[in-house]
Amino acid sequence: MMVINVCRGILDYSPQVSALTRELGYGANECQTKDWLGYLINSNAHAVFVALNNDQTVCGWVVVEKRMSLETGFKAEITGLIVGEKYRHCGVGQALVSAALGWAKELHLAKMVVRSNVQRPESHGFYKHFGFDLTKTAHHYELSIS
Repeated sequence: MMVINVCRGILDYSPQVSALTRELGYGANECQTKDWLGYLINSNAHAVFVALNNDQTVCGWVVVEKRMSLETGFKAEITGLIVGEKYRHCGVGQALVSAALGWAKELHLAKMVVRSNVQRPESHGFYKHFGFDLTKTAHHYELSIS
């Protein structure tokens, strides 16, 4: 039986976090992951949680951010959630979202949002099962400025 322990992210986990990120199709290398993880860990507006199995392997991670907008005020937003393929349907995602919700409650944030790519339909049911409501859909535009 797999035991899941969720803890705050530390730089020692960056190689495993990077591997999971690449598993989901993102191109961040280990050096970038370590830099970005270091920034997030030291930010007052972010929290990173990792899920470890019984042999201390990172099997998932979540990043949650305290966001502020002029239209809606303060809220928490899950900006990244990855569970390794062989660890899915074992409670890892639930443990990570619960940790993110706990962090948001500590900051007295009344709402949490998450965005889920339409190309990841398996995650849509997960969030609905967790109690999230689908409130809108949107197009995502990017402009490279470098």
